[in-house]
Amino acid sequence: MARNLLHCLHCLLLATSSVASPGTYARVVEPRTVSNTSYDFVIIGGGIGGLTVADRLTEDPNVSVLVVEYGPFDQGEDSVLIPGAYNPFPYLKQDLFSVPQPGLNNAPEFVPVGSVVGGGSTVNAMFFLRTTSEDFDSVQTLGNLQWGWNGFLPYFKKSENFTKPDPTFAAEHNITFDSSFHGTQGPIHASYSPFDYPGSKNFWDATLATGISALEDPDSGESTGIFWLLRALNPDSETRSYARIAHYDRVIGSRPNYHLIPNTAASKILFNGTKAVGVQYITRSTGAVTNVTATKEVILAAGAVHSPQILQLSGVGPKAILDKFNIKTVLNLPGVGTNFQDHLDLAVSYNFSSNLWPSADTLVNNATYNAEQRALYDATRRGPFTLILTTGNNIVNLPLRNATSNWQSIIALAQSQDPASLLAPGTDPTVIAGYKVQRELLLKRFAGFRTPIGEISWNTGSTTTIYIVKPLSRGSVTIGSTDPLANPLVNFGALKDPTDLELILAIFRKNREIMQRPSMQILGPTETVPGANLTTDEELKASFRATLIPTNGHACCTLPMMPLKFGGVVDSELRVYGLQGLSVVDNSIWPIILSGAPSATVYAAAEKAADIIKKRYGLTSSG
Repeated sequence: MARNLLHCLHCLLLATSSVASPGTYARVVEPRTVSNTSYDFVIIGGGIGGLTVADRLTEDPNVSVLVVEYGPFDQGEDSVLIPGAYNPFPYLKQDLFSVPQPGLNNAPEFVPVGSVVGGGSTVNAMFFLRTTSEDFDSVQTLGNLQWGWNGFLPYFKKSENFTKPDPTFAAEHNITFDSSFHGTQGPIHASYSPFDYPGSKNFWDATLATGISALEDPDSGESTGIFWLLRALNPDSETRSYARIAHYDRVIGSRPNYHLIPNTAASKILFNGTKAVGVQYITRSTGAVTNVTATKEVILAAGAVHSPQILQLSGVGPKAILDKFNIKTVLNLPGVGTNFQDHLDLAVSYNFSSNLWPSADTLVNNATYNAEQRALYDATRRGPFTLILTTGNNIVNLPLRNATSNWQSIIALAQSQDPASLLAPGTDPTVIAGYKVQRELLLKRFAGFRTPIGEISWNTGSTTTIYIVKPLSRGSVTIGSTDPLANPLVNFGALKDPTDLELILAIFRKNREIMQRPSMQILGPTETVPGANLTTDEELKASFRATLIPTNGHACCTLPMMPLKFGGVVDSELRVYGLQGLSVVDNSIWPIILSGAPSATVYAAAEKAADIIKKRYGLTSSG
């Protein structure tokens, strides 16, 4: 079976001899080997960005690459590979919480960060979606040529191996697509689950009855309307397709120049003046500290939470923070760790008197059904185990103007806010300037019809999830000590801008409108959380503050790709301003959070980044 190939990595011998150059095959290596090896590139982080770039750089046989990854390899567990057995928690950092959030009744919030080779692609819900072309055009408008939709689309295609659904199944379940926007030769499989719960049709019909249109293909650059979810799903095995398989396992037998060291924390980047020359790291099991040299470049791919932490520990960031912890300043770069964004997540709960059977809850609550369907999956790769546990197949993406007739007053409220007052006291003027520019651009998008501000997804059981995908509030990530193994201080900044509550309210009321349509009412829904008895705006907003989760695991934007005068950290070639030999390739580079789940976009961004880096050093793509 294909998934048994996952175990082959663990059969490789660990390197035990000290060498002057990488060994004879791609491998997991020991610290003693690494400390005596000179690599061209050292990549901090073995998630989507890190593994994709490592794969592409090592296509040149003359290039050596080391990936330093905090977490372990997964063991090919059902909870990772089989959608219906999904359980991400074993491979999330368990002790990472935010500072108390005043906008959420002072509650600290869990910060979901993948701690495993493959990063978020190993633990996410496998949504494989792009976003509106306007998002990329906004990135380009903020100073980044070649990052608009037209410059990015080829990399979406390069990263993807799209499989069409069965035509009969697609016609029965409202699955539509446009093949011209998809790639079929990439490493990551993208396909549709071959199963749906019967209640999905009721939700689909109710949504259309409110005037929301069906969307042919959300990967076309148009992303508003209702559509079926595409997943990072291998249609041959109906198992997860993720970075570890696609960008490591796929090439381990043919890449002597590709090394990876797991269970290892990068403690800081080493500099010679302002040139990055290596990485210091800690073996988590022993506490041993080791240095490794990078002759060409250090590539930071530790994610939007840990990449700014590592930069600050290395002496790159706001000088006030570095001085507070007596860290020698390599470069005063005010934007490092600012501009933090994530998607907001609000669960709406129901009791149903006449729901159709089975629903997404049945697999969880009915042991007999679960056992029967698992047996079906094992025998045929069909049934609800091909669908991520507790999720449905339909998503509604809404621009503000389609969510509420009150859209102009919401934009006016946002325009009335003083951006500087919404950021932390003492924020650098360049960061404030960048926030102002972002807001102006976003509010122009809010007045149109092509940029979603929120999403609605009913799982066919007891839960509808509302996502706010364009929050206006901003948070931060800063170090709280000089201990590289300590967690940084994460501040979501949730609901600092009161406009975000209005966005939530607008999408929530649109969801109630959908639930009131006859095709949903026939199922007998009764809203239990927040509760049908809550009807006024103020009652609902108070409930949101008590129940809202400020993250969907989509943290981003803490090392934004913007000009220095706007608080930027990296340029359009992903190089950190003012430094040499240091670039960033992860979800921290975006100036504004993208409207959809980020994994498909990070794969494409990493493919683009690999081409940029190859061009920088004149590397080939053979191998």
